[in-house]
Amino acid sequence: MTQSSIGYLLGHADAEVRRLLLQARLYDDYTAAALRRAGLQPGMRVLDVGCGPGDVSFVAARLVGSTGTVLGVDAADIVELARSRAAEEGLSNVRFQRSAIAEIALDEPVDAVIGRLILMHLPDPVGALRQLATLVRPGGLIAFSEFDTTAATSVPDLPHWRAARDGIAATFTGMGLDPAFGTTLHTLFRRAGLGAPRLTLGAPVGTGDDPDTVAFVAETWRSLLPAAQQLGVVDDGLAHPDRLAERLHEEVTASGAIVVMPALISAWARV
Repeated sequence: MTQSSIGYLLGHADAEVRRLLLQARLYDDYTAAALRRAGLQPGMRVLDVGCGPGDVSFVAARLVGSTGTVLGVDAADIVELARSRAAEEGLSNVRFQRSAIAEIALDEPVDAVIGRLILMHLPDPVGALRQLATLVRPGGLIAFSEFDTTAATSVPDLPHWRAARDGIAATFTGMGLDPAFGTTLHTLFRRAGLGAPRLTLGAPVGTGDDPDTVAFVAETWRSLLPAAQQLGVVDDGLAHPDRLAERLHEEVTASGAIVVMPALISAWARV
């Protein structure tokens, strides 16, 4: 199965939505820091592509303030959830629209196009970057963040943590996706004619007292499990996500380890 045929590998089932919300709790601060460094500021008009349940749009909305606006776009019905969450949080400067990236039409150019963990799932990320750059005013900003899943590690090395990381990476690879996709952003920007981007990296670090880190790994594996089973990359220790979460927590706690989550690599450039 090729990348062009799979779309968003993890889907949008309820369990995956919960995982996305957990992911946001872990990574929104790193996303906000990268977008600040990239130049998002009050008054800007921002387009967030592949917005999912809206968390990156919310980060951007707070950065651009009441004088700015954010449009979040996603090809799936999950934009309905994003709309309801925006209303609950009282964010009047953000709106959401269902649209494929190739079909985005704007009344006027935006100051910035942003996205998190979306380019990896596109059949032609370079072509997408080129197209999205045409939606940005001259001198505006394009900024994207992607994972390097292979950077997840533990100190000391823990066998269940390593097995989960390697199982996730093997599933991505088997489905035609690069588990270290974030490390290619600088090359993709250059190929898209955006020049050499600025780069930064952020990764949560946790211990046995931090349940979110272990839960994120286990829930990511849960979302990937059907694909992993199809590919035949599931060993006995990974067959049951609930048990995996317990084993990871026991392992991290018993060893007094620290665990490093997948690295979120962010790249940005002026158009």
